[in-house]
Amino acid sequence: MKVTTATAAALAMAVPVEAQDRPSVAPRNMQAIAPALAGYTDRVLFGDVWVRPELAPRDRSIVTLSVLIATGKTAQMTSHLNLGLDNGVKPSEVAGMVTQLAFYTGWPNAVSALNEVEKVFAARHVDLTPLAAVPPATAPLPGSDPARASTVNRTLAPIAPKLAQLTNDVVFADLWRRTDLSPRDRSLVTIAALAAGGDGDQLAFHVQRGIENGLTQPQIVEALTHLTFYAGWPKANAAIFVAGKIFAKQEVAAMPNVQVIRPGQEPKSGPADYFTGSVSVASPFKGTGDARLGGATVTFQPGAHTNWHTHPLGQLLIVTAGHGWVQVDGEAAQPIATGDTVFISPGVKHWHGAARDSALTHVAVSEALDGTSVTWLEPVADDLYNKL
Repeated sequence: MKVTTATAAALAMAVPVEAQDRPSVAPRNMQAIAPALAGYTDRVLFGDVWVRPELAPRDRSIVTLSVLIATGKTAQMTSHLNLGLDNGVKPSEVAGMVTQLAFYTGWPNAVSALNEVEKVFAARHVDLTPLAAVPPATAPLPGSDPARASTVNRTLAPIAPKLAQLTNDVVFADLWRRTDLSPRDRSLVTIAALAAGGDGDQLAFHVQRGIENGLTQPQIVEALTHLTFYAGWPKANAAIFVAGKIFAKQEVAAMPNVQVIRPGQEPKSGPADYFTGSVSVASPFKGTGDARLGGATVTFQPGAHTNWHTHPLGQLLIVTAGHGWVQVDGEAAQPIATGDTVFISPGVKHWHGAARDSALTHVAVSEALDGTSVTWLEPVADDLYNKL
């Protein structure tokens, strides 16, 4: 196939060479009117994002073309379609992408895209004969599809029976089984289009389906990172949070319902930035799914203690051995010993640790708020501790 000038320029954008060793690939009007944008285009988009190894160039082209088709941005189609073909996307796969996106982003977008596809295929002398045959619908569906169909019949069919029938019989039993796209690539196309359209409800289902169809979590994250530049930061950020919830559910599903954490598992020293003296942290635990709690067993050798710190949702200490101290800022220190249970209120500045003449072991439990369970502050002054 003939490689056009536009293709060569687009392909150059994806070659990992130093910026000073190549001319700018940003359009001339961008260089003249918005040089900062031209710099981001050369240095960040094509000098960094497009060459990241986490996603193959072919997959990046699939994601980019899917976003352009889904959002009706046909002005960029020519260069990216040429680049996609050079990156290994087959003409039959291009046809499959357009057909898939007709269902997920509307017939008008698909028809507009086909006008651009026709021009590129003609310029490259693509043989259209193999495209004349309708691809068979023989690809296997994932094991979860019966549950999906049951959900459609239970929730959608009572309201819109024809739409339910089309969803089950046409979209999933026919379109999703066509062999012009692999199930993995069909999921990649659909995820990119839904993310670009801001359709979080449908995106959650298709992220899960994409994983079943062979996409990995890192590939999905990288695809959403890539489309940030083509669909915008707000759409990509929203999609990342949707995907993150699906990833978390998968982690929960893969874990046993009961976790037994034995004493002394995964021991490590308490960081000197947060503790004074010799401290060991072992047997860490963390809640799964919606559970926000976490903690560990902490052993302080005589004289060892924490820095001042706070917990956004409070902290529970269960003393299992020895004795020591807990102190709230501005209040007198209180002794704690084996068998004591201590609760420190949310946001309260405090420290705790061993006495000078005894070690102390406690189980520390706290909940995370927005991913943070503790805020570490300054060390406890030696003269304050030594007075105890």
